[in-house]
Amino acid sequence: MALTPETRLATDELTKRFLVPFSIEDDATAILDCLPLLPLPFRGIAETFIDRLRATIQTTAAPFILANQAAHDKQFQCFSMAERIRARSIDEEPNETEDELEARRNQAARVVVNSKMDAFSKSEEGIDSLVAETARFLLHLHSTPEIQSVARETLLQGTVATWSTLEMLVGDELTLLLDSRPDLVTKLLSDQNARRKFELPKLNVDDLASRGFDLSKQMGRLLFEERDLSSLPTLKCACEALIDSSCLREKLASPTAWRLNQNRHLIVHRRGIVDEEYLRKTGAKLSVGDQLIVSPTEFEELLLHALSIGSEFLAGLASLVFPNPSINTDAAR
Repeated sequence: MALTPETRLATDELTKRFLVPFSIEDDATAILDCLPLLPLPFRGIAETFIDRLRATIQTTAAPFILANQAAHDKQFQCFSMAERIRARSIDEEPNETEDELEARRNQAARVVVNSKMDAFSKSEEGIDSLVAETARFLLHLHSTPEIQSVARETLLQGTVATWSTLEMLVGDELTLLLDSRPDLVTKLLSDQNARRKFELPKLNVDDLASRGFDLSKQMGRLLFEERDLSSLPTLKCACEALIDSSCLREKLASPTAWRLNQNRHLIVHRRGIVDEEYLRKTGAKLSVGDQLIVSPTEFEELLLHALSIGSEFLAGLASLVFPNPSINTDAAR
C-alpha cells in the first residue's frame, strides 16, 4: 500500500499522539499453543490474560478506532446518497405499490453502495483517502487542550491496565498452583527473599475454623491473598523462587519491565506527575512537576514486554504443572 507523501506526513504526526491498534497474535503464539495442554483452571487464567491485553489495546486505541469508523461512514454516506438518487430512475412495475417500489429502489442502491465501498476500501486510492481523513480529523481534534488531555490520559490508563493484567496473571496462577501443590510452599519459602515477603500469617482458631481446619488446599490463598504484587521486586521474587527459568529472570530484570512498573506507580499514586522518587528510580530526563507522557510507541513496547513476561512465566509454570496431571481443579473454586 503506497500512501501519498501528504498522507504519510499526517500519519507520522498521528502516531505520535494516538495509538493505532496492533496485533499481539504472533507474540502470543507460545501462550496460545500451550493453552490446550494446561489444566482447565490454569488455562482460564491464561486466556483471560490474553483477552485483557487485547481489550487494553482496543480501549487505548479507541480515539483512532472511532475516527477511522467515522471516515468509513462518511465515505459510505457519499456513495449512498449518490446511488439513492440514481435509483430513482428505476420504474414502477405493474401492480407495485409506492412502498414496494421505494423498498426495491433502496435495496438496489444498497447492493451498489456495498460493492463500491468494498472496492474503494481495498484500493490504494481509497485506503489513502480513508487514512488521510482519519488523520486529519484526529489531528484537528488534538489541537484543543481537552483532546490533548484525553489522548495523554488514555495512554496512561492503558499503561496501568497493562501492568494490572500481568499482576493478575502471576497472582492468580501462583495462588492456584500452591493451592493445588502445597509441597511447593517449601520451595517458595526456602528462598530467603521470598521468606521475608511471603511469611506465613499467624492464624488463630477463628481463622482456622473459617478455613475448615484444612489448609492443604488453601496454601496459595493463605500466602498470596493479602500480598500486594503491584511492586515489581515482589512479583519478581515470587516468580523466581518458584520457577527456574533464565528467560523469565531476564525478562523481569529488563529495564522495560522496571519502566512499566514505575510508570504504573506514578500514574496510580501521583496522577502521572513526576516527583523526585520517580526520577531517582528511572533516571528519566524529566523535571519534578512534569506530566508523564507515554507515547504510542512506548505503550506498544511496554505491552509487548508484559506479554513476553507472561509467555515465559506460563512456560515455566507449565513445567511445574505438567508433572502433576491430577491437579485438584476444585482448588480453583
